[in-house]
Parts: sequence; C-alpha cells; structure tokens
Amino acid sequence: MIKVVFTQEAIRNLLEQADYIYGLTLDAQKADKFLLTMKAHLVQNLGYFPKLGRSAEEYGKGMRKLVHQNYSILYLLQEETINIVTIYRENLPKL
Repeated sequence: MIKVVFTQEAIRNLLEQADYIYGLTLDAQKADKFLLTMKAHLVQNLGYFPKLGRSAEEYGKGMRKLVHQNYSILYLLQEETINIVTIYRENLPKL
C-alpha cells in the first residue's frame, strides 16, 4: 500500500467543507463523519489503487484527478507517496 499524504491546502479544504456542513446542519457529528469518511476513502482507495483517478496533466506534471461524491480531488502520484494537493467542489480548483 502506498502512503497517502494530505498537503496543508487539502487539510484546509476538508476543514472548510466540514465547517460548511456544520453551518447547514448544526450537527457536529455529520461534519466529523464527512471528515472521517472522505479521509478514509482517499487513504484506502488511493493507497491500494494509486492510478484510480484520471490523468490531469493540465494542472501539472504527474497530477491526477479523482471525483468522489461531488468533490474533485487533485493529487500528485510519486514513486512512494501520493500527495493530496487540493479538494474542491467548484468547477475550477483553487491552486
């Protein structure tokens, strides 16, 4: 299994989405569940299937893009690690 690492930007993106979910629902458990579920999904699936996402060279050399539950995840596939670069819901990423 390849190691999956979240950049500071990706962590910030996840926390912003959790805050948004909390703001809509006022339910901390739903916000926490989002964080845990998204992180587990990425670590588990990309850890075992690093080429699961499509090539996204338009964002940079070696970049790949995975879509999960209306979220786009940009990640950089390297020899021994996967770096989650950003996670977003908009049409264009914030790089």
